[in-house]
Amino acid sequence: MKNLTLIIIISLFVISCKDEGNNSNSLTITIGVFTENNGVYTATGQEFIFDSEEECQTWSRTALGGDGHSEESHLHFNAAKNVNYDSNAGAFSWTEYGPELDQASIDDKCATGGPLGTDKTVNSTSYTADNNVFLKITKVE
Repeated sequence: MKNLTLIIIISLFVISCKDEGNNSNSLTITIGVFTENNGVYTATGQEFIFDSEEECQTWSRTALGGDGHSEESHLHFNAAKNVNYDSNAGAFSWTEYGPELDQASIDDKCATGGPLGTDKTVNSTSYTADNNVFLKITKVE
């Protein structure tokens, strides 16, 4: 299982996917992170990169203090499973788990698939709200 660090501004994680339109393809899906102001979407420079060779992927990011877990900056750990790219629909989906406060807890959720994952779907034609940002597929190769 690969582990990558996500630091506030840089978002990167690599997880598995299969192309429902062609199950034999290994794909890399890049999802851009955007902000929105009065209908204008602006790239933040953050990307999520999904690599179809990984079955389950975990990542961490630095969370600011005052989020209910701690008054100090600390790590949050997340995982993604059930990754699926449908080339016919141009849609990419996954089940996201976390945040957890330690690597062992998120590894367990990734291995067992639960509980309480959030299903997420994005495409290349519209922006999808995700917390305080918007996601959109920017590249498939």
